[in-house]
This record gives sequence, C-alpha cells and structure tokens, in this order.
Amino acid sequence: MKKLSHILLVSVLILMGTSCSEDFLDRTPPGNLTDENFYKSADAGFKSLITCYRGFYDFWGYQASRAELGNMATDDSDKGGSDAGDRPFVTDLGFGRAISSNETLQGYWTARYNAIGNCNVALERLPDAALIDATGAPLPANLKNRYLAEIRFLRALFYSELVKVYGGVPLVTKTLTVEDRTKLNRATSKEIFEFVESELLAVANDADMLTATSLQPAELGRATKEAAWALLARTYLFFAKDDTSLFAKAKDAAKKVIDSKAFALHPQYQEIFLANGYKTKEAVFSIIMGDDPALQIYGSHIPVYCSPRGATGGWGFDLPTQDLVSEFEEGDPRLLFTVLQPGDAFPKLNGSSEILDFSTYPNNGYHNRKVYLPESRRGAGWGDDAWTYHPIRYADVLLMYAEGLIESGGDKQEAADYINMVRKRASNSTRTDVEATSRTAKIADKALADVKATDDLRKAVRHERRVELALEYHRLFDLIRWNSLVETMKAYSQKPLSNGKGANFTAGKNEVFPIPQVEIDRSGGSIAQNPNY
Repeated sequence: MKKLSHILLVSVLILMGTSCSEDFLDRTPPGNLTDENFYKSADAGFKSLITCYRGFYDFWGYQASRAELGNMATDDSDKGGSDAGDRPFVTDLGFGRAISSNETLQGYWTARYNAIGNCNVALERLPDAALIDATGAPLPANLKNRYLAEIRFLRALFYSELVKVYGGVPLVTKTLTVEDRTKLNRATSKEIFEFVESELLAVANDADMLTATSLQPAELGRATKEAAWALLARTYLFFAKDDTSLFAKAKDAAKKVIDSKAFALHPQYQEIFLANGYKTKEAVFSIIMGDDPALQIYGSHIPVYCSPRGATGGWGFDLPTQDLVSEFEEGDPRLLFTVLQPGDAFPKLNGSSEILDFSTYPNNGYHNRKVYLPESRRGAGWGDDAWTYHPIRYADVLLMYAEGLIESGGDKQEAADYINMVRKRASNSTRTDVEATSRTAKIADKALADVKATDDLRKAVRHERRVELALEYHRLFDLIRWNSLVETMKAYSQKPLSNGKGANFTAGKNEVFPIPQVEIDRSGGSIAQNPNY
C-alpha cells in the first residue's frame, strides 16, 4: 500500500484539470464523477478512505485550532503572534472569556464536522459498492472491511475531539438533507461517549483491521487495532470524570496496547520529533505531513505558525509559559527539546548560523522547540513543511495505564514502575540538541529520581504527563478530565507573569466552550447553547 502522505495526492489529482486530447468533450470529466461511475472506478474504495484522512490537513480549522485550544488556552502556553491584535480571539480562550463567535471555536467545529461528513459518505456508499482495485480486479472483501474499520476509527476520533471541547454535540452518522440540517439536536456527552466507545470496540475487535505488528513501512500513518485501543483508553479516562468505573476500563484498554509488544519507548526523546520520528516504535498513531518534500503540497504550516518571528520568518505563536518551564526538574533533558530561548543557534544552508532573536516583537522569552525546524527541514518559503504530529505516543499509553491503575485502586508499585519507565527514558536521553549549533539552556547531568510507591502517585502521573507531553495539545483536555480546569486557570491568573490569564474562568461555565452561534443559527435554533454563554 502507498504511504499516506503520497496517496493523498490521488484525491487532489482527481480534482485537477482534464486531459488535453481532442476527444475530451466525449468523456465524463474526471473532476465531475457521479456517484454511480465513481464507485465503479479503479481504487474508488481507497480514494474514499484517503478523503477521510484528509480531515487532518485543514490548517486553520484542524491544525491551528488544536494548538490554540490544547496549548494556548492553558497555563502551558501563551498566544504570541505579532502583537495583542494578532488573532485576539485565541487570547480569549485562555482568559475564560470566549464567546460564541470565536473564530477558533468555529474552525474547530467546522473542520471536524466536514471530516465526519466525508466519513459518513464513505460508510454509506462503500458497503454495497462493487469496488475494484487499482488494477481493475475486484477488491477483496477483507480489504474493503479494513477500509471501513479505518474510517470508523477516524470518525470516532473526530467525535472524541468535539465532545471534549463543547460537551454534547449533534451525533450525525448519515449524510444530511437540507431539511435534516434544521432539525439537529445535541446528543448528550454520555451518548457521544457511548457512540465512540462502541465504534472503537468494533474497530479493535475487527478481524480484518490491520495490527501494528503487521503494519508495513509503506502503511505508516494509518490506523490500527492498537491505535483504537489507545484511543479507547484515552476516551475512558476522559469520561471517568463522570463515572469512576471507567478508570479500570482505561487501564485494560491501555494494557492491550502494551501487551501487543508492537511499541517501545524510543531511546532518545528528541528523535521522536525529528524528521523520521514517525518511524520509531514510539508512534502509536501519527499524522505524517510533507513526507516527500518533492511534492511540496502535503506539509504543515504549524512549524512556521509556532516558530520565532524576525529573521527566522515564523509567525511567533504558541509561547511556552514560565509556569511550564518551572515544572521541569533539574536534569530533565526534555526541557531542551520542548523550549527554545533567545540566543539558541541552528545551522543555515549557507554555512552560517540562525541565531534566534526575540527582541523585535512581544513575547515571554520562550518558543516551542517541538515544532521548530532548522532551515534544512523547512518547506519552500516556510510552509508545506515535513512535520509529524503524534496524536498518540507510546509514552502516553504507559502513563494512561499508570493512571488507570492509580485511580482504580491497582498495584501502586506497578503504577510507579510504569511512570519510571518514562522518566528513565528521559534521564537516559542526550542533553545535547543534535540539530543545534548551540543552545542557551544547559541541562545538568543529573538523573531524575524514581517515583516510589509511597509517593503521591496521582500527583506524580499528572506531573509526568505535563512534562513528557508538553506542547503536544493534551494539556487542556487533561485539565478538563481531572475536573481542575477552572481551579488551575484561576490559580494561574494570580501567578507572576500570567498577566491575569485565567482570571475569568468560572465554575459551571468554563468546563466547556460555547457552541458557535452560526451553527445554532443554521439549525434554526434546534441546537442549544451551553449554559451561561
């Protein structure tokens, strides 16, 4: 099978111009295929699947909004940008004053429902279609079933992302008519949970769904049974805030991933975020962008969006806070590959050094290292950059398992052991940035102390999640599921350098964000707004 970053080209080419041959008027233009002839065309099933994966490629709606909510709306990161007037609605997210016209929240909603719509179309059309493969041979039933399972995984993932931000949302599992759109109602959060759970269980137990142990190098970036179990563990942990019995289920789902023996902690922490990070055993589910720089069309703009301004050419968003930096213990090399500082130097293609200078625009003195690319890894003019995002890493799975153990009354020593696996990998990682000419921060050659079974294990696992997964868009959702978002942000607003961020967070309101007003209007008012918005 073709690699995801390459095969996305297929769906783009379908939409491009037609042949210049003289008989083109006698043929159905490829860009105007009807349902009837599209599903009879070569590789239609595969192309339908890839259209569903394309949901990840909406920059403002999917990629940027994920960073703006997951990082910038929390105590881990400030908005940044050129000045206070650069995307001010992002600032509103972190101050607890977002309103229903907020552009980030609108984009987040639209991108995910567009992706869900593509999944629904494929799940409606593919089962009864007489599909053929790229050679014209009938598509084997087990391969069609795999495509359908992958699509169900993706749809469940998109719904899991929606419910974490808005609470209950409309549960749409079929293509809507114009009339349907004015009769939408919000499902409850519990109903969304039950849907996501049932879909992921079906995928994880589908005999035709690929496993990570049999995934071929050319199939990297595609969903597997293990990814479904990992996403299910995350889903159980999120909804355990309302039902503590789900902690045990989260533990068991995470253990399925561990017991597959398909994954391992990569020895060097920083290499997870370098060019070939998606090839490591750490990657449970990864979104690979710009895998072939020659294509120059499938990269991400996240690196330029979140890199320093000035001579570097970035847009300057997503600034790690001092509060996050202070969370790292002395000797933790993860800090080096999480945070950039002024004076950090990286090689340029002409042999000189790019020395980071934050003095020409407002900032808090830090930038996100995990998304910064030295000049040799940047796309043309910054953009379409070869960059991988890992929605699910193996370290995350180990910490989810440990948390499930802790919260379900499991063995404390075992929980400590799993936390220590992650800490020991960090301790044993290099304290030198292999891509840099020089770094301002110096990491002490001091091992991180083991967590003991007698320690406050809840505090330990929450600390470990914050530093291990820093700036990877998990912080907001961890705080929500720990029922501590409002408390944490209110407390943060009183800390030095916070500038009052979080002061407006209010219990009974800011545990969720407002439904976009335009969506309420489009529904004719059948979609109800969240309380107090």
